[in-house]
Amino acid sequence: MKHTESKGLRWGLLALLGTSLLMTACSQEQGETTVQAESAGSDVASSDTVDNPFMHEWDTPFGIPPFEKIRDEHYKPAFDAGIEELRAEIAAIRNNPEPPTFENTIVALEQAGSAVSRVMDVFGNVTNTDTNDALQALEVELYPLLTREVDAIVLDDAIYQRVKAVYEQRDSLGLDEQDARLLELAHRDFVRSGAAMDEVAKARMKEINARMSELTTRFGQNLLAETKNFELVITDESDLSGLPAALVSAGKSAAKAKGRDDAWIFGLNRSVYEAFMTFADNRELRKQLFDGYRSRAAKGGANDSRDLITEIAKLRAEAAELRGYRSHAEFQLETRMAKTPEGAEEFLVKVWEPGLARAKEEKTEMQAIVEEEGHDFIIEGHDWWYYAEKLRQKKYAIDDSEVKPFFELENVKDGAFHVAEKLFGVTFEPLTDVPLWNPQVLPYNVLDENGDHLGVFMIDYYARDSKRGGAWKSNYRDASSVNQEVVRPIVTNNLNLMTPGEGEPTLMSFGEVTTLFHEFGHALHGLMTTQRYARFSGTTGPRDYTEFPAQFMEHYAAEPEVLAIYAKHYETGETIPDSLVEKVRNARVHNQGFKTTEYIAASLLDLKWHDLSANEAANVEDAREFEVETLEAYGKIDEIEPRYRSPYFSHIFAGGYSAGYYAYLWSEILDSDGFDAFKETGNIFNPELAQRLKENVYQAGGREEADVLYRKFRGKDPSIVPLLRNRGFPTGGSE
Repeated sequence: MKHTESKGLRWGLLALLGTSLLMTACSQEQGETTVQAESAGSDVASSDTVDNPFMHEWDTPFGIPPFEKIRDEHYKPAFDAGIEELRAEIAAIRNNPEPPTFENTIVALEQAGSAVSRVMDVFGNVTNTDTNDALQALEVELYPLLTREVDAIVLDDAIYQRVKAVYEQRDSLGLDEQDARLLELAHRDFVRSGAAMDEVAKARMKEINARMSELTTRFGQNLLAETKNFELVITDESDLSGLPAALVSAGKSAAKAKGRDDAWIFGLNRSVYEAFMTFADNRELRKQLFDGYRSRAAKGGANDSRDLITEIAKLRAEAAELRGYRSHAEFQLETRMAKTPEGAEEFLVKVWEPGLARAKEEKTEMQAIVEEEGHDFIIEGHDWWYYAEKLRQKKYAIDDSEVKPFFELENVKDGAFHVAEKLFGVTFEPLTDVPLWNPQVLPYNVLDENGDHLGVFMIDYYARDSKRGGAWKSNYRDASSVNQEVVRPIVTNNLNLMTPGEGEPTLMSFGEVTTLFHEFGHALHGLMTTQRYARFSGTTGPRDYTEFPAQFMEHYAAEPEVLAIYAKHYETGETIPDSLVEKVRNARVHNQGFKTTEYIAASLLDLKWHDLSANEAANVEDAREFEVETLEAYGKIDEIEPRYRSPYFSHIFAGGYSAGYYAYLWSEILDSDGFDAFKETGNIFNPELAQRLKENVYQAGGREEADVLYRKFRGKDPSIVPLLRNRGFPTGGSE
């Protein structure tokens, strides 16, 4: 789907421990390397302390990392120094002769590790956006080292006993809400990490975690290599039939960059892929691109990830069993809104059934168009996007060439900023002369309703070969205010839009517009947080809740009142006409059968991989066969693939969504129901509701359990009816 949060550490050890429960130390969708951990990064492992920016305070605006001064060889020595500092901090906590208290144990752990976090936050973000061979090799070295370091702390019985002693006194300590929450989460994190296990189990857990760090890093690197290496090269101009001018121009620019003035080159970047599959008249070329996309990391050779998948599933299951859980899914879901794998599956099936039924209707309608055109083939997977677009034009009289001129990137961004100001009083001032990790980055100073500094927002919207795929929000620095030291966040949004031809505007599909609003919602969640501790600051809640503030913002993208602000024709400045707005809004239910089915298929696949026992996972001989058999049991039709096949399902095998990819749909219950609250008042910017939303969601982070926070905003539990209605599905009998 739209969001995966970049791997980077958080300020404070407890925040890191909470994060490590969600994602093994790794970097997502990075390029291939065959360098082994013992020797990786040796050529970038030394740098003089004097000129190493990580060894000094940053005299930069807002403490933005001095990117222009940071070189590849700076990371390893800075990492080593940060680890030594972390060890000293932990030793001071462990060896403190004073009885354990909230301050000398829990707060001390929260504040430990800031030096290594500063290094790894930059490293994790840069390797996601501007990686190279040296950094990829260093990833293979650093993440296992970091994993082992965290394990040494969280599995240290002396540290755990101090945490446990404070936790057992919690009712007599007079803690306020945030202190009590930090204590609760600290104890929970240690227990769930395995602190209460015996020494034999702890030793095995360390082995598992170290191996997992290697496997997930390799998975992501394989995927980037496979995505980067594929090229669909077109030399006959007639084969471009149907493609929009902007896509043709982008293909020509890509070819020229590779020294091919006689060709057009199209790769597997999702924006390029979807546009080509939607508009290319040449059926054989659509099949080539489709097959290239679907076979990534599953063709044999050095980049094949199928064996990695089964080993990851086995090790996750074994780790869960060591902790006393039946499966990794059971372990993961214990602290999320769905609570159990069965609860998540039951919810998914409730939406799967009407979605699959609608998909079959869509297939029948599209097959009729094939026959009307005089063709005798049966629609296959590589035809769906193309004929879905024809069906959309037929039913709604709308096509992208009509819409995209009204969605120029700069205007769309300003529209998102307008919504934030109208709802929450948040404003964005462009920054100049600040360090950037790439010249394409746009930096902003973010101000609250009183004009006070909230944080720095940095936007990186364009695709490039050094950047992982997808769209995501991440942080270079989290917010906190421990001991009156106020630290405001540095938040990023990343998209992968096609770079337009020279001198041409960046025009967006409406799907890309909603993705921008989605990631902006995550950014607001990170920027507006007012929590004292990084452990539950910003987007640190359960996965099936933290997508809610992002998906909530998507609703505003299609509202006529908001479209009137930002949907301006890039040439004439004309506001999008009401007739076209109506078409855009009506067309939102188009192809929902396909979209629902491909997404839920991936979500069910995720749950089934992670509900295996260690023995069951070890007996999976072929990842593709497991995938097919799993989805056949739910009645998936052959023409629709899961949104992600397992070998390129980076959300779950190289990111933080294992047993949690269903979260986007679960959160859609919340965002649909929550936006309904505004619609019911007749004012999508209702100030009273906006204030409750601000205080209990965007500012609250993980201050309380997710269902409690939602009820404080909404005043009741959410209903699934708005979700079904928004997707155009029957709502009778639903609650």
